[in-house]
Amino acid sequence: MIQTTVSKVQAIARDVLLIELQAPNAQLLPGAAPGAHIDLHLPNGQIRQYSLTNAEGHPKQSSYQIAVARDAHSRGGSDWIHDKLRTGATLNISEPRNLFALNTTAHHRVLFIGAGIGITPIYAMVKSANQASMDWSLMACARSASRMAFQEELITLNAQRVRFHFDQEQGGPLDINALLSGAPWDAVYACGPAGLLDAIEAATAEWPDSSVRMERFKAQAQDDSGNTAFELVLFKSGQSIQVGVSETPLEALERMGIEHPFSCREGLCGTCEVQLVEGQPDHRDNVLDAEERTAGQRFIPCVSRCGGGRLVFNL
Repeated sequence: MIQTTVSKVQAIARDVLLIELQAPNAQLLPGAAPGAHIDLHLPNGQIRQYSLTNAEGHPKQSSYQIAVARDAHSRGGSDWIHDKLRTGATLNISEPRNLFALNTTAHHRVLFIGAGIGITPIYAMVKSANQASMDWSLMACARSASRMAFQEELITLNAQRVRFHFDQEQGGPLDINALLSGAPWDAVYACGPAGLLDAIEAATAEWPDSSVRMERFKAQAQDDSGNTAFELVLFKSGQSIQVGVSETPLEALERMGIEHPFSCREGLCGTCEVQLVEGQPDHRDNVLDAEERTAGQRFIPCVSRCGGGRLVFNL
């Protein structure tokens, strides 16, 4: 846990605030690479994850910057930040974690797509791509121009490589099929609303898994109707417990009295990840990629389940 002070609260678009966090006494913070996020531990007891917009891959950095959109369906996180957070406040945060890392060497031509507040990790990525002299393009989307965060900064960065799409001004959402059809891209990095990411998944279904990277800020709806109970065994202690139809493996661990780290409880952040020793996993998270799932060694217990009758965790 890192204690920080809020050094800036600035409106940068309609319903979007830029928050800057600094360590006490001008201490340096752990560095982060593009795509990284931090957990904010809010005074109302909630924990929320936000992407760093100034993650540049340095070993240390003087501040963290995040952008927070007011969510119409807020459960208290974004509303509290918009209504209550002020300069000078103290916030506890986690060290940066990166589940959406940019590979600056493997691809020649990269398309970035950032929609809504999904522009936040993408903004950090395009700054890095530009500095690395990559062949990149950005499609930045929002419901309207007034809601587009970092619009001026992106134009200043490299206007020739940045395009904008505003739904209200352009008569509807971005046509993903048209954007990607016959496109000369080696890789796509995307972050935004579920509908946009689902469309990208469908349009790139035949692409190599390694060429499409996406980050979701909200979990996909799960069909729990086929859930079955299964045995969960802890390899190191030998303890076992039955995981019920309506509970997650993480909840079963908590029922055993085991304090296991967690944050989002939605399969988005990776905080609760465990090593899988044995068993057939039913992956339902948005953390592991296809290669990691196939390897079968990593497991996100806040949402994923068992595809057989027994899982063994390295706990």
